[in-house]
Amino acid sequence: MGVSKIKSLLLIFPIVFLIHDLEEIATVENFTMKLPFSVSTEEFIIAFILLWIIVVIGCVTAANNKRFIGILPIKFFALLVAGIFLANGIGHVVQSVIFKKYVPGVITAVVILIPFCLYCIRKLVLENLITPKQVGVYLLVGFILQTPFALISLLIAKFIV
Repeated sequence: MGVSKIKSLLLIFPIVFLIHDLEEIATVENFTMKLPFSVSTEEFIIAFILLWIIVVIGCVTAANNKRFIGILPIKFFALLVAGIFLANGIGHVVQSVIFKKYVPGVITAVVILIPFCLYCIRKLVLENLITPKQVGVYLLVGFILQTPFALISLLIAKFIV
């Protein structure tokens, strides 16, 4: 795939994440009003900004071929796209099926996030930078990590607001 292709994908990723979360920001408050817990638009924006800053710093660091929080650039990128964000996208689809209705983020998950993640995974696997087995491990780790990351950022946001 070459360093320049990885660098490009790393630098595009925060934009994909931003687009996905703009849909969630626009719809989360109305959606959570019907749930036992609520998240205001302001709380979600703060939580998103916290996560987005981490993603941007990680992607820029990895794009410069440096470790981020001790993780090699390729491993960081694989964890990001094959793990956390693919799991997030799949989670939106599963929630939509379970609730049998729209859930915040499902449209951009299906149209942008999941296809981008699958494209990146395909490139990483075809270039022998990761194996299909690693994709499965990253996806499992992503399903485990995404909920605590989201909850922690929302708790911080609720404290700030």
